[in-house]
Amino acid sequence: MPHSEKIIKTCTLGGDILATVSDHTSHYFGGYFHVRIKISAVVPLSAGAFASEAEFQDALKRLGNSVNFSRTLEKMAVPDGEIDGVRQHLLASFDRHMLPYLVRADFADSFVQSEYRKALKPRPGFQR
Repeated sequence: MPHSEKIIKTCTLGGDILATVSDHTSHYFGGYFHVRIKISAVVPLSAGAFASEAEFQDALKRLGNSVNFSRTLEKMAVPDGEIDGVRQHLLASFDRHMLPYLVRADFADSFVQSEYRKALKPRPGFQR
């Protein structure tokens, strides 16, 4: 049975983007749990992230006004008595390894550009 989302903290990322760090831990099997920490943020598109106004307008058409950033840190089959320790380890890992990248001033623009490049790639479709 999944637990409801519990917000652990919020972080201000590069570009003044607000990210939510939340706990999505749930029971896995027997006395074991799936410890899951989710980091999510809504990153708005800005004209400054693009080489031209035309590219910005194309990105708005393809992506909308914003893109969602989401990462999940998790560990499976954690005994009940170890949940807090594993959760703290995942949060420390986030703070040490991922957060320095996310707080860089160019994070929002880089992330939006990356999502735009993905949107430009042809998608496999049905052959007729």
